[in-house]
Amino acid sequence: MPELGPGERDYVTKPFRVAEVLARIQVLLRGTRPGPARGHPLHYGDLVLDDAVCRARRGTRALELTPAEYRLLRHLLANAHRVLSKEQIGRYVWGDHRGDNAIEQLVSRLRRKVDRDAPSLIHTRRGFGYWLGRGESPP
Repeated sequence: MPELGPGERDYVTKPFRVAEVLARIQVLLRGTRPGPARGHPLHYGDLVLDDAVCRARRGTRALELTPAEYRLLRHLLANAHRVLSKEQIGRYVWGDHRGDNAIEQLVSRLRRKVDRDAPSLIHTRRGFGYWLGRGESPP
């Protein structure tokens, strides 16, 4: 994950955030099992997320994402065309549910970066949550 530095994957200092512990566990597990995610970036159309180098791009444009924006984009890509509730997003991004306003701000910042010069991929399903894909509503 973007927050992790080399050689710092096997311990967590106090006080710690649950999201950081979960990210470190994912890194440790990723190193022990082969899987399709290793070496194969997640993508949707021209939107690409490469976990091997913790980079995202839309077309030829690199996206400068914060760690939370990166985790949100990864969750949306892994669940393309599925509506994710604010609670699901909060638990994945931070390890616990944050207030709706924090999630709305995070989605808004990510949307400005991802959808800036191209057709919108991040959508709101009012009263339900957010989803990634093309079109007016998820299939």
